[in-house]
Amino acid sequence: MNEKNDQTVVVVPVREGSSRIKDKNFVPFGKYATLLENKIQHLKDAKCFDHIYLSSDSQRVENIAKNCGVEFLYRDPVMCTSKPRWDEVVVAILNTVPGNPHVVWAMVTSPIFIRYKEAVELYLSNLNDYDSLVGVKQIREYLVDEKGRPLFYSFGVWHPYSNEIKPLFAINDVIFIARKLDQIYWRYWIGRKPFLFHCDPVESIDINFPEDLELAIVAQQMVDKRNKGL
Repeated sequence: MNEKNDQTVVVVPVREGSSRIKDKNFVPFGKYATLLENKIQHLKDAKCFDHIYLSSDSQRVENIAKNCGVEFLYRDPVMCTSKPRWDEVVVAILNTVPGNPHVVWAMVTSPIFIRYKEAVELYLSNLNDYDSLVGVKQIREYLVDEKGRPLFYSFGVWHPYSNEIKPLFAINDVIFIARKLDQIYWRYWIGRKPFLFHCDPVESIDINFPEDLELAIVAQQMVDKRNKGL
């Protein structure tokens, strides 16, 4: 086991409530009883974490942590509501993490993403040039603003092919990594020089609305078939 300041740990923030999907973190997914247990298994399978922490005020989450063999970090109930700013929640959670490890944030609502070991290895090997890591997906589309004006290209006979458009990258919320005390100082998950960890559209699926959950279920079935060689 590494010393606390050399460790890499993962934090999964979990709330009971959800405004868009009732009990979102606890809906069944694939072969797992809940989305939360699906994510816990991903993190255990990665075999790159010194500790796996679930952060919540929920007895239900604490019971799942115990049953799954991971650790529970109690969070002030106020920090499990929509009242505080998100930076206050981030700092409150980090202050419950022992030592000053590298902290990975993993989201229950990213049920397809599993490449944690690869991301951690890239983050650790690039610390001389970057201060953090963030998951992103590439956007190479014909974007227009609210008035229909093209962004980063022009209409007309010189209209570019999509592969000629300068790519942009959207943060997909699947993974963030940085040193704990750096995150507390920034009051944020990533710094000014993040390493961009590229993800494909399927593993970037983020569940916010019921249709996202439906899409994730179909995507997981597709991934399972591909993994079985079907």
